[in-house]
Amino acid sequence: MKKILISILITFIGICAEAQHWIGIRGAYNNSDITIDRFNYRRTNSYSSMNYGLIYKLYIDKYTGIQAELNNIKRGFSYRENDTINIRESWELPVLGHGRLEFGNFIGFLNGGFYIGYTQKAKYKIKSETSSNEIPVSFNDRDVRFEFGFGFGGGIGFRIAKRMELQTEFRYNYGLTYLYKPKYKSERIKYIQPVSMQVSFGILYKFANIKK
Repeated sequence: MKKILISILITFIGICAEAQHWIGIRGAYNNSDITIDRFNYRRTNSYSSMNYGLIYKLYIDKYTGIQAELNNIKRGFSYRENDTINIRESWELPVLGHGRLEFGNFIGFLNGGFYIGYTQKAKYKIKSETSSNEIPVSFNDRDVRFEFGFGFGGGIGFRIAKRMELQTEFRYNYGLTYLYKPKYKSERIKYIQPVSMQVSFGILYKFANIKK
């Protein structure tokens, strides 16, 4: 077993040494909502916000790699029958398989994988008020603060220098965990899961090359 682990570690170090490493920053426009009792959107309105984060890409070869991010993200929703917008602010870590094709200085890419997250704040605001004030809410036993889900999307990039790229991406995220524990909800509304669509813009810098 020890020899197997050492072999895996040596292989991983060799892959990292031969790979491209990119790091960057991103900003995203996020439109979020919830599904009620699985895939029912008819009772809610969506919530839009701006989010930001860091990007790390590890290219195993010229076409495939792994993309990881650390994002601060706001999601929210409101029931159509009342005046309250429910907002949750989280730290999120997506880990995505990444594939790309290059056409001169242009790059096309696809991403797909999973994310985990942790809700650090809950707030609400009143839709009918012109003020943008968000009022903090305390967590209680009904809240589920750990998040897990999957995401997929694609985008385009443009190389602006030998080691720098601009990129824009569309991504759809679907949460597999509930916002609230089902036992605390009514029989009418039991399962509430987050969904969101993002359009992001980022800039990345390459700090290692694939060795020939």
